[in-house]
Amino acid sequence: MKKTTTILLLVIQLFLLIIFQNIYSLFKEFGEVDLARIQDPYRLMENIKSITRMFSVLFVVTSLFFIATAVYLGFQFKRSKLKPEIKGIPPLHDYLLELKGSETELKDLVEKQQAHVLTKEELNKSIINNINSAVIFLNQSGRIDIFNAIAEQLFSQSFAHAKNNLPTNVLTKFPEIADFIETNEEQKISKEISTNERIFFVDLNPIENIGQLVIIKDITEEKKREEIDRRNSNFIMLGEMTAFLTHEVRNSLGVIYGYTKTIKTDKNKTEKVNKEINFLTAMMESFLNFSRPIQVENKHEINVAELLDKLSGEVGVTLNLKSGDLVLESDPALLRSVFLNLLLNSKEAGADQVIITTKKKKNKDIEILLQDNGKGIDAGVKEKIWYPFFTTKEKGTGMGLAIIRKIVNTLKGEISLKETGPEGTTFKIIFYG
Repeated sequence: MKKTTTILLLVIQLFLLIIFQNIYSLFKEFGEVDLARIQDPYRLMENIKSITRMFSVLFVVTSLFFIATAVYLGFQFKRSKLKPEIKGIPPLHDYLLELKGSETELKDLVEKQQAHVLTKEELNKSIINNINSAVIFLNQSGRIDIFNAIAEQLFSQSFAHAKNNLPTNVLTKFPEIADFIETNEEQKISKEISTNERIFFVDLNPIENIGQLVIIKDITEEKKREEIDRRNSNFIMLGEMTAFLTHEVRNSLGVIYGYTKTIKTDKNKTEKVNKEINFLTAMMESFLNFSRPIQVENKHEINVAELLDKLSGEVGVTLNLKSGDLVLESDPALLRSVFLNLLLNSKEAGADQVIITTKKKKNKDIEILLQDNGKGIDAGVKEKIWYPFFTTKEKGTGMGLAIIRKIVNTLKGEISLKETGPEGTTFKIIFYG
């Protein structure tokens, strides 16, 4: 019960007490009236006494209620001193203030949660954009939601174009990858895919009820390095085998050569036998040299343009340098051997001019193109030119390009025949950074 209600009850009870007191006094005066003047005084007196007693009881009861109400009011005032309340603020206002406070707390909580989510999103974006692989995420409808910076560089497509697009529309230059993604939408599978003269490792990871995560890594350079290491390992094994065979063949040829000296028949025939023996000996020595591991004696910076200019003057061909100076850290003797043999091959193929183009890539790889205007290489022998002892020359040993390739591999590089035809031949050399 509120204090205002209690005070109102006290006032009402106080008025009732006054009324009851006045009525009681009135009837008491009636009791003192002269009964001789009244016709039935006995009955009147009984009624007056009954009414007097009734109002007396009501007065007592009302007094008790008044005392109880006064005590309760005193208790309320005492409690209000222990816990003061703000006067003049209605209950609705209190509720609104409490509601506003809850709203502020809820707003702060939502803002903190949003900041936490944004922080996580920024962290995820940072990880995705800095990972050394292309990251593509497809939603449940098979359209691209995530296309990180590496993916943009690798496939020459912007995120704006890739967003909400299908892989077949984005990876138009890499149809093998797009087909692999589309045909394995619900499988966790990985595969090496060769496309567009490059090798990719594609990893598909379906995420239930969310979509598909595709991670693609360009492993072309890694595969080439693995191939170089494999060849170098094969050369070591080949060297051990060749050393044994050369020793045995050389012994047998020495015996044959000794017997020809004692033969006194046709001198012309013995000279031909000795010539063949010398040729076989030279071939075995050449192959033995080829099979031995090449040692890189020392490395220092070499100006490729200056080296090629000097060698072209020695060979007798005109050099056309299409790019500026290029400094390469390598073994000068081995590098000189590579370029000298290539320029000699161009000269022997009828070339009188060699165009040199150099390029330094972002990953620090160095690419060198040597294009001559010779007669070119026959299409039927293009795949065999790297084999030891294969030659189309009448007096050649067939070891020139095989040795060049071995030296380039030793220098952590790769040489390949880029194109050839009646208008000339182009070789491409890449030295990996």
